[in-house]
Amino acid sequence: MHRVLFVCTANIFRSRFSEEVYNYLANRTKLPSQAFSAGLKVGSYTTRKIYSPALEQLKSFNIVPKRKDELSIHIEKIDLKKFNKIICMDQSEHKPMISENPMLNEFNFDYWDIVDEPAVPSKISLPKCYRKVEKLIEQFSRKFNS
Repeated sequence: MHRVLFVCTANIFRSRFSEEVYNYLANRTKLPSQAFSAGLKVGSYTTRKIYSPALEQLKSFNIVPKRKDELSIHIEKIDLKKFNKIICMDQSEHKPMISENPMLNEFNFDYWDIVDEPAVPSKISLPKCYRKVEKLIEQFSRKFNS
C-alpha cells in the first residue's frame, strides 16, 4: 500500500480536505494508495475537527468525509516512516515550521502553494487543492498501471 501524508498547520482545513479527496479518488480508481493528514501546530488551536468550509467543499464534490468527527492529529504523534510521500500545503507557511522541528529533519517534504484562509478564500483554495490531489492521483495511477 502506497501512503501519502498531507500536512498543514492545524490539521482542520487544507490537509483534512486533501486527505478526504485523495482517499475518495484512490478508492474510485482502485488505486492501492491511502492518505492521512496531520498538523504542525495542532495544540495552538481550539477547533480540532474538520473546518466547516472544507466540509462544504467536500459536499460540493459529492465526497462524504470518512474522518469528519475525528480530532486533528499533531505530526509528532504519527510514524512518518510509514509514508511514501509527505506534502505540506504551503511552502512559505510550513517550511519554517519544518525547519524549527529537529524531529522532522530526516524526512523529505514536498510543498504545494495552497494558501490558508483568510489570505485566500476557501472557494478558491480548496478547488485548487482538489485539482492538485487529482493530478497526484493521475501520476500514481500511471506509475502503478505501467
